[in-house]
Amino acid sequence: MIIEAITLSPTLCVTLLDQTRHYFGGYFHVKVLAYCDVPLEGRYFENNAEFCDAVVKMGTSVRFERILEKMAVPEPEIESVRSQLMQAFHETTGTYLSTAEFAPRFVRSEYQKRIKKSPQIRSLRA
Repeated sequence: MIIEAITLSPTLCVTLLDQTRHYFGGYFHVKVLAYCDVPLEGRYFENNAEFCDAVVKMGTSVRFERILEKMAVPEPEIESVRSQLMQAFHETTGTYLSTAEFAPRFVRSEYQKRIKKSPQIRSLRA
């Protein structure tokens, strides 16, 4: 269930999803998934060839995700713990996501990770 949608810019929106589940007895795993689909833009890359390669490897957007969670929460405390997790997100990660540098840095970082994961041609030993 969507708890909150935070509009950061015309192209960025962070969605907070409640994924709380029963853990054991009267205890719960309070979990909030925060995600934001960051669109790829040509200006994030050195040149058009690099941008096109990024689109091939990652698609037209790349997903930023953070899991906010606390285990073994008694049922009466679920709302309070969820609120604390969300408040901490707003104060830390939410602030970081709001900066103008976030999208270009994140997209370039994810692109570099994908390049490193690309299969390397290995020489055969005789």
